[in-house]
Amino acid sequence: YGWLPIIELELEDGSKAEITRDDIVDDLDTAAMWAMRVRKGRWSLTSNFSYGDISKKTDVALLPNLPNLAKVTKGGIKGWIIAPTLGYTILDNDEQKIDLYAGARYFWIELDATVRIDPILPGNPTFTRQESPSVSSWDGIVGARGLYYLPGKWFIPYSVNAGTGDSDFTWEVQAGFGYRFSDLTALFGWRHLDYDVGSDTIIKEISFNGPFAGVVFHW
Repeated sequence: YGWLPIIELELEDGSKAEITRDDIVDDLDTAAMWAMRVRKGRWSLTSNFSYGDISKKTDVALLPNLPNLAKVTKGGIKGWIIAPTLGYTILDNDEQKIDLYAGARYFWIELDATVRIDPILPGNPTFTRQESPSVSSWDGIVGARGLYYLPGKWFIPYSVNAGTGDSDFTWEVQAGFGYRFSDLTALFGWRHLDYDVGSDTIIKEISFNGPFAGVVFHW
């Protein structure tokens, strides 16, 4: 599947930044996303994985009063999220299906910045430095997911979860529409993932919010 969110960040100093969908489309280096679920009776084991790497050449002055002294020449962000969960079906009939689940979500993100410092005195060399601060978090989560069957082959899939652990609080919600073919299912919808990481890290809060689409193969 593919997920194209807007990424919003609040940093340790209170400053905020936004990576738009246009930024991701223009500057994406690598992305990989998949989800897998195995069922036996009412029990299910699910794993969801997302990875992205975005980088861009920039020319941003660090010191506005001395714009030619120090500049950020390259910036980037990369990270991955994996969520293994164990679920149990509490309702399964002709109208809908509901699972309760519990598990964990691991989140890792790294901010990359290359800074160029030009010499003040003629003849001195240019100095380049790369900074790559990162944040990681393991959190326990609990939630519910389900399918609501519509007339014909259409249905509404949904999922909601929340939890805490290394981060102060994290929550996720997604919903959309699906259509069943003979050997596969097509899905599209909206997904929002939010982290209140805490006040003692470089990233205080981060959220991912946007549409997704994918194909499910059954075997």
